[in-house]
Amino acid sequence: MDKHYDNLLLAFEEAEKAKDEGTFPIGAVIVDADGTVVSRGRNRVFSSGDSTAHAEMDAIRKAGAKILNLEGKRFIPNNELILYTTCEPCPMCTGTIVLSLIKKVVWAANDTDIGAFKKFKELDNGLPIYNDMFQNIEFVAAPYRDLELRQRKLLAAWNNSRGYTDNHWNNELIYDTD
Repeated sequence: MDKHYDNLLLAFEEAEKAKDEGTFPIGAVIVDADGTVVSRGRNRVFSSGDSTAHAEMDAIRKAGAKILNLEGKRFIPNNELILYTTCEPCPMCTGTIVLSLIKKVVWAANDTDIGAFKKFKELDNGLPIYNDMFQNIEFVAAPYRDLELRQRKLLAAWNNSRGYTDNHWNNELIYDTD
């Protein structure tokens, strides 16, 4: 397997923990240029009662020492960090990723409902304050069909368990031929 696949599997370990804790099954990890895991995060929205406790936010908060120079009161430029997440980042997480100067984002499943990373990056003039910052971030969207299906199934089951059976995760699985 390649490094993206292996790191996404680490993110899935966090997603499973989130599921076991009774919240959205989404996980994330951040690795440095050497491939060393800098931090791990998982969704904690319902387990912590914090609507901002998304997996990506959790991982970014834990990676503070690699993102911020506290003594110099500056962000660390060219940090070469890669964020791996099981689901395309939402608008809040996308903004935080950009402002944290993370260089690359890899996710397992596209999110046609609230996923924002691709949409924001592809805007020509929609978010002018981010345009220059977005040009410096590479992304890899849903590179492995098996992992995309795994995340879709996790989120479909999560939504179904809460009584939301008419959700885009279920609807997209209906049309899957694998």
